[in-house]
This record gives sequence, C-alpha cells and structure tokens, in this order.
Amino acid sequence: MQKQHFLIHNAFTTFLNKNMQPYVAISELLRYTGSMNNYRHIVKGVRERNAQSQMMFYDLFVRSVFRTAFTIVDNESEAEEIVQDTMLKVFDRIDLINDDAGGMERILRRIASNAAIDATRRRKRDVFLTDEIPDCEDSDADEDEPDCSIEEIKEAIATLPDTYRNILSLRLFEEMSFAEIAELLAVNYSTVRVQYVRGIAKLKKCLIKKNSYV
Repeated sequence: MQKQHFLIHNAFTTFLNKNMQPYVAISELLRYTGSMNNYRHIVKGVRERNAQSQMMFYDLFVRSVFRTAFTIVDNESEAEEIVQDTMLKVFDRIDLINDDAGGMERILRRIASNAAIDATRRRKRDVFLTDEIPDCEDSDADEDEPDCSIEEIKEAIATLPDTYRNILSLRLFEEMSFAEIAELLAVNYSTVRVQYVRGIAKLKKCLIKKNSYV
C-alpha cells in the first residue's frame, strides 16, 4: 500500500511540475515581498466596497482559489465560474473578510472547495458512466502492481465516489497535508487519513481492473 502511494504520488508530482507553477502560500509570499501592510490596505478598501481594492484582492487570491476548484472539478471553465462566485460571495459578505492573509486564503479555498464538490455532485446526477469506465467499487482484482499512465490515473480517480476523489485530488494534485485537507473540507483529521488510505486502495483496484481489460 505504501509503495503504491509513492508511485501514484510521484507520477502526479511529475505531471504537475511540467504543467503548473509551484504553489506558494499567500501568507509566505506576502512575508517574502514585505507587502503585509499593502494587504491590510487592500482589505480596508474591500470592506469599503472600493472597486480597485476588489480587483487587487482578486488578483492576489485568484490563483490559489482556481487551483483548489480545478483540482476537484477538473474543468477549466467550471473552475473559473467557481472562482467568480467565490469572490462575489466574499465581496457581498464583508463579514467573511479576514485581516490575516493566510486566514483569508483558507476561507476562500473552503468556499471554492464546497462549491466544487456541489458542482461534481450535480454533474454526476446528469451524467451516466459508459461501459468503458470500470466499476471500481466491485473490483475483486488481485494485488499486482498496475502499469498505468498519468491520464489513466486521472480517469480512474474521476470514477471514485466523491469523498475519495476529493481527498485524493487535494492530496495528490495540491500536495496538501491531511491537516490542511481536514480544515478545508471541515472534517475530522482522522477521517481524512482513513478515507485517503481507502481511496488509494480503491484506485489501485480500479487501475488493475481496467488494465485487465486491455
């Protein structure tokens, strides 16, 4: 199980390093650039509903919010829509504004992740899986190590139940810690760990079963 985790994790890390810029926490970026005071000025303007401050706020957080949404929905236009809705919600409810940049980022990512999870649930009610996609839940495949590509891993994760898919995506794509995922999804830390281990097991079975059809 541990070996399988490292194989899948390393595959995703390689993919991300080629296709996405490394993520840097907003709070770390602000400390490095010495612009914490500027952030407080932006927040003050957002509370006053100043359009220029809202745009600066948007530019500051859009990347991390988009990554969180895209990781779950795996659709660029859908993720962009979630980002817009997330920002508008915060601008409309200034009680959500946090004077700490790191705290503000966590609030935004939690709103975005909840919206993304709701979007995937709505999508699943409208879309029926074809026979080409294996049924991962009922797989009784053996424990051989699956030989699979990045795309096959992504497709297999997409077929998992929401709980496993979201946690695996946040862990593998975003490289978030279990504690960060627990906070983002508002669930217990131990629950995240258990669901992650179960999700990896189901993912492995899914990949083995799919490869057995080839």
